Amino acid sequence: MSLDNLGDFADIIAVPLAIFGLILIIHQLKMTRHESQTEHNRRQNEMTFNAYNTVRSDLRETIQRIRKKLELEDMFDKFSEEHLRQITNDKELRDDVAKMLGFLNKFAVGIKYEVFNIGLVNDLSGKLFIETYRQFKPYIDWVRKDYETFYVDYENLVLELKKLRNYKD
Repeated sequence: MSLDNLGDFADIIAVPLAIFGLILIIHQLKMTRHESQTEHNRRQNEMTFNAYNTVRSDLRETIQRIRKKLELEDMFDKFSEEHLRQITNDKELRDDVAKMLGFLNKFAVGIKYEVFNIGLVNDLSGKLFIETYRQFKPYIDWVRKDYETFYVDYENLVLELKKLRNYKD
């Protein structure tokens, strides 16, 4: 066998080996991407649980305090003009409502930027997020007269949660 033939033979073997190596590299990259996505999802779920558990009791206390002052039985009671008047005339109540809506809006921002998992939030408190928004919509509209963008992320989250839950308005 001549040197030229040996070189040709080496070229013939090198091409399939290079293709095989490229296939292995692509497969490894796909596996690495999948593992990275799985780890991201796990961290996202963990952060969602931690954030929710951290503020859950404070949020519930605030909601209960607000509903007691407004004489609302639960999240399904109708919010009236009188309720809005009470909130606007009582600084402590207004601060509680702002605190409650601020918490819900922060969760919405976390979901918007994929820090939190919307599916997990939906399972934990989707109904609370939706019904609290519905109940306090008149107050949100009142605030937006001066600050158009207040609670927009919360509103967008509610729309997404309604889709996930197949809500009928």
